[in-house]
Amino acid sequence: MSFHVNFTTHGQELNAAYQAVISEKDDTNWLIYAYDKGTYDLRVQATGDGGLEELNDEFSDGKVQFAYAKVIDPNTELPKFVFVGWCGSGVPELRKAFFNSQLSDVSKFFKSFHVQINARDEADVEPELIMKRVAESSGANYSVHKESAKPQARVTPVGSVYKKTEIPNIAAMQRESMTKENAPKPVGTNYTPVQTTPKKMEQRWNMAQNQDSGANAVRAERERFEKEVRDREIQKAKIQQPQQDDESDRLQAEAEAAARREQEDANRRRREQEAEERRIRDQENEMARQREQEEERQRQQQQQQQQQQQEQEERQRQEQEEYHRRQAEQEENERRQQQQQQEEEEKRRRQEQEEQERQRREAEREENERREAAERQHRQQQEEEEEKERQRQEEKALQSQLDQTADRAVHASQAAGAAAAVPSGSHYQGVSAVVLFEYDASETNEMSLLEGEVVTQIDQVDEGWWFGVSEDGKKQGLFPANYVQILEQEQPAAATATADIPAPPPVPVHPEEPKQQQQQQNQGNVAVALYDYSAEEDNEISFAEGDTITQIEFVSEDWWQGLAANGKTVGLFPANYVELKQ
Repeated sequence: MSFHVNFTTHGQELNAAYQAVISEKDDTNWLIYAYDKGTYDLRVQATGDGGLEELNDEFSDGKVQFAYAKVIDPNTELPKFVFVGWCGSGVPELRKAFFNSQLSDVSKFFKSFHVQINARDEADVEPELIMKRVAESSGANYSVHKESAKPQARVTPVGSVYKKTEIPNIAAMQRESMTKENAPKPVGTNYTPVQTTPKKMEQRWNMAQNQDSGANAVRAERERFEKEVRDREIQKAKIQQPQQDDESDRLQAEAEAAARREQEDANRRRREQEAEERRIRDQENEMARQREQEEERQRQQQQQQQQQQQEQEERQRQEQEEYHRRQAEQEENERRQQQQQQEEEEKRRRQEQEEQERQRREAEREENERREAAERQHRQQQEEEEEKERQRQEEKALQSQLDQTADRAVHASQAAGAAAAVPSGSHYQGVSAVVLFEYDASETNEMSLLEGEVVTQIDQVDEGWWFGVSEDGKKQGLFPANYVQILEQEQPAAATATADIPAPPPVPVHPEEPKQQQQQQNQGNVAVALYDYSAEEDNEISFAEGDTITQIEFVSEDWWQGLAANGKTVGLFPANYVELKQ
């Protein structure tokens, strides 16, 4: 299962809803997408024209949803677009893990938007919050408004609350009792005035740093000065002779007390000054930080706008490419469908023509078969009539020939009987026969026959073939038995002088072999059925095992056509059910 967003399944609905929101002619101002149950197929959940309040009711805690809305910027009165990616708290962890990548994919689907909100609860999609974000967007997706930075005001020196501590002049008090020569010399000092004038600010970023440096210098100078005063007073006290009178002690005590009070006041004022300096410094640092944050925010906003503009241009380019690609695919599909329809129509028309042609050929074939069957039947009847007439003519001619042959045979028998009366030269010649038809030997072991010739010493070696010797003894061999007629023979007897002349032989049957050959020629190709077959179509014939099929035509390799055994039905039958006779 792919974890990427599928925009294809409901692509048309998604695009139609998006176009309705961005269109100026349509009142629809929001849409919300969601996934089909159990898949990542993005679909349109709902659309409407009731604004953010109506859209807010569509979000569900257990779903991942993506919303797109059109609002009016309160600052510019221009339409702005808001993209909301919603991942409710009740969404399974697996879907939450892929939410960010899917959010990026869906954001690329929309061509442009000014504000993007990633929401997880209802507080994130409150209409007031969304409009506040729109107002703060400062016209995102339009030209960025950038003001030139105002010139930084010159930093003035920080005023000091320091006041010079007035030390009581104890020496003046005692001046009257001291001589001028004995007066102590003033103690030298290394103090040099501190330059408190701020240097020229090089840039606004080190303003707080310069201010800190000036304050530190003032504080260090003040501490050094106070230390010098204390050291000087101590030194004066050391070089002056101690005064033993009470007045001097009192004055000294008062002076020290005044010095302590002054020191405490100085410390208090110093702490107040330092606190004020820290406050001013913190305030300036905060202002600098805010300015820096504002500049950073504007810079990021500008970068984001540039990035959004680039992404928008890229999406527009990809959309145009996708549109052209889909348009080309649609045109190609339409062309292919049209071509396929034309091919199917042509194929159907060709099949109809082929079917009509087949039916026409089938009708012609059936008509030809009926006509040929009728012609064959008529021809067969004529042939049968002609055959009968020919047989009658042959029988008449044969009868006449037999009559003549019988006469010659009678004379031959008489001559043989006369010869048998002579004892010295007579011997038994076995079975004899007279030749009825002329026969030319086709093999070396056969002998030719002449019509009317007498063959003697016949040996009936086979039912159809006999062996004999010619009457003159010059030739011998096999000959067909149905080509001769056996003559009745008498047993040899010396006393017998004469014998009764035998009756003429019966009219022989027409020779079997020539008749069979004639029938086979009339029957054409002949086959014997090897198996039973029952016709399944009107143009087929049925037969039983052993039936003879004649007049066979080889219409194809697997199917033949022939005349059934009843001699009446002509039709097709399987070729592998019969065996062709040679």
